[in-house]
Amino acid sequence: MSKPDFISWTQSHLGALYEAREDEVFASAFDTAFSSSCEVRVNNAPSTLDALRDSVSSRKAATRGVALSWENVISTGDSPDEPSVVAGTLIITRSMMFRIRAAPAQRLTHINFSAKVERPEDSNVQADENDDPRRITSLYLTSVDVVPPIHFATPHPVGQEERE
Repeated sequence: MSKPDFISWTQSHLGALYEAREDEVFASAFDTAFSSSCEVRVNNAPSTLDALRDSVSSRKAATRGVALSWENVISTGDSPDEPSVVAGTLIITRSMMFRIRAAPAQRLTHINFSAKVERPEDSNVQADENDDPRRITSLYLTSVDVVPPIHFATPHPVGQEERE
């Protein structure tokens, strides 16, 4: 079985983090995506894998559904045995369990990311379901949360004859 290209690999592994509903699925997805020594920077500040895990996991609260949209994703390499940097934009639309004006409330998260994907030097790393040992060893992301506007019904003027 051939290994997926870097862009597909990164999209499937990062996407699995945001789409996971159960804690066990999330933990497994997180462990198969990141090297234990992964360098993490969030909004240009140094961070840790544990802080990233907590941040992504906490955003699942009160979420009914998640839709992912990938834009402008590029890769610096195409050989699965060589390191590559994958960069792009991920837009996450979360539908919440509560409603605003009879429609589910939504939150948008825009993430610009740059992930270095490579085969870890540690030979004890478990391969994923595709027998692929690649992991993200460096992740830089800039994240902004946005609340989409609420669209109210447009009021229509009532004519004199409609009032009677």
